[in-house]
Amino acid sequence: MTVVDTALKAPKTRVERYVASLSDPQRKAEAEELLAMFGRATDLPATIWGTSKVGYGRYAYEMPGGRKSEFMMAGFEPAKKHVVVYLSPDFEDFTAPLEILGKHEKGKSCVFIKALKDVNLEALEELVRLGLASTEKNFKTSET
Repeated sequence: MTVVDTALKAPKTRVERYVASLSDPQRKAEAEELLAMFGRATDLPATIWGTSKVGYGRYAYEMPGGRKSEFMMAGFEPAKKHVVVYLSPDFEDFTAPLEILGKHEKGKSCVFIKALKDVNLEALEELVRLGLASTEKNFKTSET
């Protein structure tokens, strides 16, 4: 009988542990797929924002009234009712990939997707790439 060292199979990073802890099998599979896609699209390390957002990079911005804040350049959240994909503040300007994205709803700087199987993943990846380029051009950014 072969003994498998469980430490070798255990997720090592905080992001991997978070994704492994997702109880909904669909959301867990989607999060794993998004980790791979964002890894290709961003070439940035994944970090946890808050308790349930997986983010890549960060950018600084100023809100009306002068208050300054930071947010991830791109990322996702495998929420209960949908997956939220965080894009750049001007993502609605990227009409070509949005037109072929598939079933989604728009938020202020994000899209809500009920199931990844309902969207064109190449279009989603293109939105992430375009959003990163736009954010890097228009804001002060950093990798972490």
